[in-house]
Amino acid sequence: MPRTTRKEREDRRRYALEIVSNGYGWGDATKIIENTYKVSRRTAIRDVDIAFEGIVQSLEKSDIKALMGWITLGVQRNIMKAEQQNNHGAVISGYRLLFDMLIKPKEHDGKRTWRNYRGV
Repeated sequence: MPRTTRKEREDRRRYALEIVSNGYGWGDATKIIENTYKVSRRTAIRDVDIAFEGIVQSLEKSDIKALMGWITLGVQRNIMKAEQQNNHGAVISGYRLLFDMLIKPKEHDGKRTWRNYRGV
């Protein structure tokens, strides 16, 4: 006979998905589940692994534009935090990442060259 009911397990896994979706890493989410629900580390690891699998499945179904928008918002949030903390190196690398993701791929779109040679 299991020690927890199906509803308790589903609630715990739903909470694990919420924690992971809020940006907590694997280790932090495991600790939070472990302490909140008073379960073993092994059970918490299983729940967090299931939560990460759920996120990966949802990413596979999502549109690439929506995914790029989500990543862009996250990078912008990190840039703002770094600016508040006067971490100029992180700000510069955040802007560089945005440039590499959004602007650089479209840099050569409008250029017409002889036999489509781009010189890259």
